[in-house]
Amino acid sequence: MQGGRQLRLILGVVLLGVSLQAGAVWVRLMGLGPNRAELQINQTPVRVMYPGQTSPEGVRLLVVTRDYVEIEANGASHRLALGQRVEPQVILQADARGHYATEVAINGRRIVALVDTGASTVAFSRSEAERLGLDYRQGRRIKVGTASGQSEAHLITLNEVQVGPIVLRGVEATVSVEANAPAVTLLGMSFLRRLDMVTDGRRLKLMQIQ
Repeated sequence: MQGGRQLRLILGVVLLGVSLQAGAVWVRLMGLGPNRAELQINQTPVRVMYPGQTSPEGVRLLVVTRDYVEIEANGASHRLALGQRVEPQVILQADARGHYATEVAINGRRIVALVDTGASTVAFSRSEAERLGLDYRQGRRIKVGTASGQSEAHLITLNEVQVGPIVLRGVEATVSVEANAPAVTLLGMSFLRRLDMVTDGRRLKLMQIQ
C-alpha cells in the first residue's frame, strides 16, 4: 500500500512538471538575406520572414545573422544554419531507477506513462482504460506476455497519442483484462518505433519522423 502511494505521488509530480505542447512543426532554413530568412515550415511553400514575425504555424523568427537564424518552435528555441532543420522532439530524464516517465495525452486525455521498449504496444490496465473512456471491449481478444506470465488483453487502435509536441495517430494499444495491471501505462513500441530515439547518458531524446 505504501509503495502504491509513493508511485501515485511520483506520477503526480511528473504531471505537474511536464506540459504538452499544442501542434508539431518541422522547420528548415532554406535561405538567408539581409535581415530576413527563408523558412520551410512543414510542407508549406518557402516563406520569407523577418525578425519578430510569427508564422501561422506558431514559428517565431528571433534573430537573423549572416550564418544562422534563431527561431522559437515546438515550445523551445533553436539555432539553424543553412539547410538545417528542427523537428518535434521531447527530452526525458531518467529517474533514480533508470525509468523514463512522461505525460501523455491519449485521445486528448492526460495520463502518465513509462517508456518501455520491451512492450510491443501502448499498454493499459482495465481500470485506466475505463477512466480514459476507451471502448476496449470492441477490440480483438489476444494473449500477451507479462511479468507474471501469460494473460489476455483487448487489442485496440488509439485515435491520437501525444507526448509534448509529438503527435501520432492510429497507434495500436492493448487493454489488460486485469483491473490494475500494468500498474502504470506503458508507452511501448507501437508508438516508439515511429520515432527516432537517442540516449545520452541519463537522457532520452524522442524525435518525430515526418
